[in-house]
Amino acid sequence: MPLLPVVLVATLLVGLYGAVLGLRDRAPDRALLRGVLLLQGLLLVQAALAVYRLVQGDEHPPSVGTHAGYVLLSVLLLPGAFALTVEERTRFGSLVLGAGCLVVAVVELRLQATA
Repeated sequence: MPLLPVVLVATLLVGLYGAVLGLRDRAPDRALLRGVLLLQGLLLVQAALAVYRLVQGDEHPPSVGTHAGYVLLSVLLLPGAFALTVEERTRFGSLVLGAGCLVVAVVELRLQATA
């Protein structure tokens, strides 16, 4: 996975920024929301590359179902957290986005383990 280090650093940075905003009792700001949108774009590119590798036969994970599940989860987790944040424009929205990004980092590590 060529994008894995970039995605991991981005998820950790955006997640920590969201956690800091939440702990400082601040609502999500535009920088956090833009960071999440940029991160989602990276995740979509990574998912497209993973699907391409599976279809081409370049990648043969031991369990294709588990690998596909992690790819799907990595793509769908942030939009859910983003939707909750848009509805809850308080410090808890920042915490939800921060936690969502940190969970995506864990999913990315599991994705690498199943590749």
